[in-house]
Amino acid sequence: MKDKNAYRKIEVGGIVLFFCITLLLLVINPSQGVDAVEQAPSAELDAYAYAMPHRGWAPLTVYFSAFGSQPQLGEIASYEWDLDGNGLYDTDASTDGGYASYTYTKPGEYLVPVRVTDDTGRSSTAQTMVTVKHPSSSSVDYWTVFDDSQVRKVELQITQANWNAMWEQPESKTRVEADVILFGDLVESVAVSMKGNGSLGGSGEKKSWKIDTDYFIAEQEYKNLKQFLFHNNFMDASMLREKMGYEMSTFAGVPAGHTAYVEFWIDIEDDENPSEYWGVYTMVERPDSKYVRNRFGDDNGIGNLYKADAWFEQGAADLAYYGDDIEDYPKPRGDVAYGLRTNKDEADYSDIIQLCYVIDGVQYESESAFTQALEQVLNVDGYLRYTAVLMTHQNLDTYQYTGNNYFIYNDLTTGKFEFVAWDLNSAWMGNPEFPLYGEKCCQGPVQWAPLYTKVFQVARYRQDYAAYVDLLTRYWFSDNYFPVRAAYWQEMVSPYLAADIAYVGESALYSLEQFTSERNQLVMLTSQRSQYLQSLISSGQWRTIIPEPNVDLNTEGNVNEMH
Repeated sequence: MKDKNAYRKIEVGGIVLFFCITLLLLVINPSQGVDAVEQAPSAELDAYAYAMPHRGWAPLTVYFSAFGSQPQLGEIASYEWDLDGNGLYDTDASTDGGYASYTYTKPGEYLVPVRVTDDTGRSSTAQTMVTVKHPSSSSVDYWTVFDDSQVRKVELQITQANWNAMWEQPESKTRVEADVILFGDLVESVAVSMKGNGSLGGSGEKKSWKIDTDYFIAEQEYKNLKQFLFHNNFMDASMLREKMGYEMSTFAGVPAGHTAYVEFWIDIEDDENPSEYWGVYTMVERPDSKYVRNRFGDDNGIGNLYKADAWFEQGAADLAYYGDDIEDYPKPRGDVAYGLRTNKDEADYSDIIQLCYVIDGVQYESESAFTQALEQVLNVDGYLRYTAVLMTHQNLDTYQYTGNNYFIYNDLTTGKFEFVAWDLNSAWMGNPEFPLYGEKCCQGPVQWAPLYTKVFQVARYRQDYAAYVDLLTRYWFSDNYFPVRAAYWQEMVSPYLAADIAYVGESALYSLEQFTSERNQLVMLTSQRSQYLQSLISSGQWRTIIPEPNVDLNTEGNVNEMH
């Protein structure tokens, strides 16, 4: 018995020794094996990992950075990535400062790690998630409906009486019945109306249009879509701002609609004249239940989708907390600023009220208490990406300045709100040296933007935001990419402008010369702004810039003290 016990002790000791040696080998060389054991981050070496875009449809090219990684002493010697998920740090990005890219052709979720090593041999790791979806997982064939490889034809067929009815009071956006030929397919008895706010009164004859396929015929759809929006590119002679604004949002990983250029024709059915060419429009996907289902899934149902309509009224859609009753919140033109676009029958606003409460209704004892509470109800990373896009290309007609032109969706799968890109025709209108984190200014009526203000008081969020601005200005909003892309779209559109009523005729708003000259202005603004932002980033100034709430940001105090 004594010998048997001794044998068992030796056996157990051998097993323990085996596991200890195995673990030691993995720690020394973590790149070996499928399930590599990575070192815990060193307190003396901080590592970070970022991806852009971090989600999208296959094939998806993703750009990576180790922005902000630094040792307390010494220099970084190497950056190594495992981009393909094979368990090996086999992409050495040291000569590129930690930047790398990879194209994912297969759908899936990829946890992508980077290993950062300093000149003393200390290593630290970080990781970031990339989600790639298969196009077939979408209920809408976006790549056919929004085929942007060409300018396709849309023809509205309408009676003279219905045409006149729309023009009697354009601001009323009267719906009338018509037929429409979408890309060669006839769709009968649709509802057509003018759309827009400020653009209705200032766009001459070339109004924006909305077509609803199911207004007169219940459940009628075209290619599984029931609403089509055609935007007139108001105040944009280049016809680039909205198209490229959505592209930039998609590149950043921000939920953004598909877009495509179309040539729009109008045929008055009961006259003897042929169909009349109206001009080039940008067809834009509108956020609705299918939009959010295809991007966020619906395993737990469809959450509330809100559209912020501030109408330039003070406090509207500012995400401030006004109490537990939605009736106490600002109502531009008599309607709640947070307009429900899904689940309208339930009219349950408790989730948006809870979001406002977390943002603005609590006096937190510490920064960590605030961030912990916020991250339970909001995809903060998504908000930082969304804001990085808007601040970089300077579309200020949005949350923190006007309280307008944004969608926000309560994703029931994660239990968190998501910001959704919308109405980007005011992009590329600003000062190249507009501050990195924005500024308190007179762009709109919002005096207290608590989410914007409080987020930028958190150092970790400022770093993440700066990392996204860095990736944007390196790979998209840059001298290498933007001018080529802008020229590509204008070359596609320019043959269709010779008879576009916004460029020729008595009601023309622009000249054909402006079409080109304004593109040049956008290219120059992009170049100057990207260089300015990169100078702040490459010099390390982003670390020392701390927004002052009462100087740089929209803060006039807690809304509960103001109203």
